[in-house]
Amino acid sequence: MDISVRKTILPLIRRARRIMAIAHITPDGDCIGSLLALGHALRTLGKQTVLVCADPVPQQFHFLPGQDLVTSDPEGEFHLLVSLDSSDIQRMGSVYRPGAFARVPLINIDHHATNVHFGTVNWVDTSAASTAEMVFDLIEEMAVPLTPDIALCLLTGVVTDTRCFRTSTTTSRTMSIATQLMEAGASLNQISEQVLNRRPLAVIRLWAEALSTLQLREQVIWAEITQAMRERAGMETNDSAGGLTSFLATAHEADVAVVFTEKPGGKVEASFRSVPGVDVSELAFQLGGGGHPQASGCTLNGTLEEVRKRVLAALDVSLARQRAQK
Repeated sequence: MDISVRKTILPLIRRARRIMAIAHITPDGDCIGSLLALGHALRTLGKQTVLVCADPVPQQFHFLPGQDLVTSDPEGEFHLLVSLDSSDIQRMGSVYRPGAFARVPLINIDHHATNVHFGTVNWVDTSAASTAEMVFDLIEEMAVPLTPDIALCLLTGVVTDTRCFRTSTTTSRTMSIATQLMEAGASLNQISEQVLNRRPLAVIRLWAEALSTLQLREQVIWAEITQAMRERAGMETNDSAGGLTSFLATAHEADVAVVFTEKPGGKVEASFRSVPGVDVSELAFQLGGGGHPQASGCTLNGTLEEVRKRVLAALDVSLARQRAQK
């Protein structure tokens, strides 16, 4: 942790009696793992800590200790807010109320290059492979021991955001942190089984329908998920599609994979994955989203057809520019 960040963040935490830690909408493993680990650590310090997420914790992360304490309806006053893994205020969703929290210090902890530095204090480390790595550092700075519960939550964050240490962001430091977490009691096998090797039948049914929409054009592969598909598959409104974009990105013929998912309220989510050397985060940021160079996304207003046309056209321009620069 940078010295200037340490001198700013730690005093804020020490002074605060009641802290709200906030996950982003449609939370992933890094976000939930970081949220829960920080919650365990802050409670060890005697802090009243409320863990908040606008959307339910996905079923695949229900094995993590403390997930049942996450709420979408925080009550009371807070002395400090901590945003985890969000690149902008909108990613926190409806749980962040600007009017109510305008005077409350907000610590922004994130590792995305597209972060817009929206906090009172911004700790954005793009060299970190996951936000969980940063929370590991913070917990160490707070002198909180690594319990098996904290270690399990953090290792889940590291494993999911590196796709089990397969992304280009994985470093020797990532592996060192993972080793320390395993030595503290986290089971890599348990995480792999729960998060990577198994998925609900509803997700498999959804994939079967979504793959029937599959198209490939000039090294871009995409598929669509409608609300009707989700209903037929038996998926809840906020359930994740279970890594379909990453699966499409394994196609040899594609440099970029996109999944368009119809959302309630006339919105469509576009999820991007790309091969090393192709950056999709810039496009996502231009469209109001964010993420990593090889994994990013955005949510746009419009129908599936309207959003698909807009995104694919913008993607063509982005890819042409990147190829011309090589």
